[in-house]
Parts: sequence; C-alpha cells; structure tokens
Amino acid sequence: MLKLFRSALIVITQSAGLLVAASSLAYAADCASLQKGNEVFADSFADNTGGWPTDPDATIDKSGLTLHLYAPNSSWVYLNNTFNASDGDYCLEGLVPKPAAANNASYIGLAFLAKDASTFDVLQVDSSGGIQLWRKVSGTWTQVANLSRPSLVPTAGSPVVLRAVVKGTLISVSVNGTDLQKVRIQVPSGPLEFGIYAQTESNVAKPGVGVQVTKYRVTAGE
Repeated sequence: MLKLFRSALIVITQSAGLLVAASSLAYAADCASLQKGNEVFADSFADNTGGWPTDPDATIDKSGLTLHLYAPNSSWVYLNNTFNASDGDYCLEGLVPKPAAANNASYIGLAFLAKDASTFDVLQVDSSGGIQLWRKVSGTWTQVANLSRPSLVPTAGSPVVLRAVVKGTLISVSVNGTDLQKVRIQVPSGPLEFGIYAQTESNVAKPGVGVQVTKYRVTAGE
C-alpha cells in the first residue's frame, strides 16, 4: 500500500511539474525569440535615444519606459518619431497594468500601422486579463476582435508580450507566444508609425496609473 501511495505521489508531483513548466513556457516568451526577419528597430529603454516623444509624463529609468495616465487624459497613443514600418513583425514586452480602481480597468497596447494619433491598430491587454484587437480610423473606434481566452489570462502586474505580424493586408496577433487571430485589414497609405497604447476606462487623479514597457522591437518579418 505504501509503495502504491509513493507511486501515485510521484505521478502527481511529475504532473504538477509539467503544468508549472507549461505555464512558465507560456510566459517565458520574449520578442527576440519569437520574431523573424532582420531587425528594423529595437529599444530596451536603457537611455532616451530610441526616438520616442519627449513628454514629462513619459519617464525612462531602470524599470523601462513608463507612461503615466491621469486626468484629464484617460488614453495615450505614444508613437515613435524616428522610424517607420508597414509590413513587419512588431513586438512589445511590458507589464499588465494594475487597475486604477475596482471598476476602472487599465490597458497596455501594441500600436501599429499608425497614420497618426487618430488612425492606427492596437492589440491590447487589460488589467482583468481581457485581450482585444481594435482599429481607430479618423478618430472612430471599431473592435476587430475580442480575443480573450480563459486559458490565457494575463494577470495584473505580470509580464506580457504583445506581437503583431503584418504582411500585406494580413495581420496575425499573439499574446505571450500564443497565436490568437489572423485578420485582413486595409492598410493606410503613406509612411506609417508604431508605438505604445495606454488607457484607463475613466479618468483618475494624479499620480494616476503607470503603464510600463521594458522592450520594443520591430523586424522585417518573413
């Protein structure tokens, strides 16, 4: 009987170990290991040479780049000033922000195919673990897809990797290395920008919410 108990315990322990390992693998993804093609742009925010806009509410320090949101602003698309890309492999590493309040979610997003601050696409994760792909055209928002999955719920404060691959009009998006959706989207004409999106559901008082990004990388894709 003791032998059987020990055998069962070993099996349970091994199974638990496999589950932990699988969970760790899901969150161990990083941009460099996922992306394909030659590097076009990369920034780990060790300094302020990445070409991002200078703004008192955007700080770069040992924790990376942090966008601070507070009233009167509840959203911010923060686009790179010095690089452009259309077809490519876009990837952001950061932390899922903590909610501003119990009923006030916060968001971190990967913005790409941006004509300007009123026309862009964004893959975002919110503080409750929701995942969405949105499109903004001339200031009007459209939800392209709700990609939330019970099996993939990034928790507030945890690392998250957002990735979008653009090839022609086909966009493929993933979170933490898990492929979620392929969809065709009309690409704006002209030189296009990329960047970061931060949001709270409603305004919060200063010091507000900090949306933290630790790495940003763009490659040419396949």
